[in-house]
Amino acid sequence: MKLQDKNWAKLDGANGKLYDVSIPLLKMEQSTDPAAHAAIWQELWNNLHQHGKVGLASYLAIPQLVRITKEKGIIDWNLFALCSIIEQKRHENNNPDLPPAAQKYYQQGLTELNTLAMEAIKTDQEDTLFVTALAAIATCSGRTRLGNALIQLEDEQVLEEFLEQF
Repeated sequence: MKLQDKNWAKLDGANGKLYDVSIPLLKMEQSTDPAAHAAIWQELWNNLHQHGKVGLASYLAIPQLVRITKEKGIIDWNLFALCSIIEQKRHENNNPDLPPAAQKYYQQGLTELNTLAMEAIKTDQEDTLFVTALAAIATCSGRTRLGNALIQLEDEQVLEEFLEQF
């Protein structure tokens, strides 16, 4: 689905209300300003995932986020973390089913996300990017619980508590 498609305005975000995710996605696509990208990521986090809830806008944003990231050549931990969490939550908490017509589109986005994540871990990345890329690889391969655990362990305090137990 192209970002200019009017159907974006008919999709629910994480809070169950209509959220036209094409607006921030177009801004991300057109901007090269890191501060603008940070604000866009914050908006996407606030509207595509809330308290374990996701919506159809969340699902359909993934292929676009991957495409924009690839085109810009800017790999960001937010991509891996947000997309992983959306896919993890898609399977829980009575979140909406992925419509059959969108399954191929969505799966292609996950496949490309997995490829980007595999490329990212081959380079010397900072810890957050590395861990969220690993989480994306796990999540995209159907290991959603492992992907979730990796994201949780990215928090230094959680990691320390975990290591103290083992």
